[in-house]
Amino acid sequence: MAKNASCSNITRSHVNRTRPVLILILSLIAGCQARLDLSGVQMQQSRPVQRADLLQAAAEHAGTIVTVGAMGVILTSEDGGNSWQRTIVAGNPFFLDVSDCPTGAFYSIDTVGVLWSRQSDNSWSSAPLPQGDEPQALTCDPTGKLWVVGGFATIMSSVDSGNSWDTFSLDEDIYLTTVQFVDAVHGFVTGEFGIVLYTNDGGSSWQRARELPDSFYAQAAHFTDRNTGWVVGLNGTIWYTNDAAQSWQKESNGNDAPLYGIDAIGDVLVAVGDNATVLYRRASDPTWSKLDSAVGTRMYLRAIVGLGDRKFAAGGGGVLFTGTLP
Repeated sequence: MAKNASCSNITRSHVNRTRPVLILILSLIAGCQARLDLSGVQMQQSRPVQRADLLQAAAEHAGTIVTVGAMGVILTSEDGGNSWQRTIVAGNPFFLDVSDCPTGAFYSIDTVGVLWSRQSDNSWSSAPLPQGDEPQALTCDPTGKLWVVGGFATIMSSVDSGNSWDTFSLDEDIYLTTVQFVDAVHGFVTGEFGIVLYTNDGGSSWQRARELPDSFYAQAAHFTDRNTGWVVGLNGTIWYTNDAAQSWQKESNGNDAPLYGIDAIGDVLVAVGDNATVLYRRASDPTWSKLDSAVGTRMYLRAIVGLGDRKFAAGGGGVLFTGTLP
């Protein structure tokens, strides 16, 4: 009570007194200020997922999920997304993509051309890619071969976990942004200016397919077999092919938010994007629906993987969740 009374009795007239009194007044004012409570900040910092996380990609193998993002953040769950372990990699690299292999190994790439591999103790080791052509995406095909695509229409592959690489390039100033193999021999690559490439021989050679209309910039793509696939991007646009990318049809979805990710969960396609947009459609029904109750945030969603009949998605603002589709 005495301290509060002293605080309330400080008036403007005190300011006109001598310097020692002024110093005393400033001391009293400092004493009246409440001590800064950082417990909430410390609690937030102790959590495995932070509000400042900018998550970019996720991969899953046998219930283990690895999610990567900016500032060296790697989140790992060994129980299907119920709990998480946080890892910050030295140097704070900006991770762009992550992929799992049939062996259970996980690999990631960053913006400066480094391949990262997960070790058995959940640590990560790194090795430079052979070309600093701004890698954009990677995958591990059904045979365990690594594939990385990026700038100057470059496709790199490794059969020995990144120790050595073979490189193919169109030598054009084009970013390749997605890569996927639907089986051991059939694969697809998409990129800017609507470019679509395919292989029928396990990546020994690559041919151009029909370009996406309007020089469409592919943000993400998903093919369910050698003939059927979808590509998503800005303005909520979804392109569909059922003839191995020899023709494309636009699928209406009533959404104009940019879409950044797409994947199949069972027989359901799920696309995610800006403003926490989640769209889904059954393989047998070309109608896309919006999942309004997915996430209570306006941040973006970019990463998506399937967990049985459930979905897992991650994005900006530390958004990370699992849920069951309708």
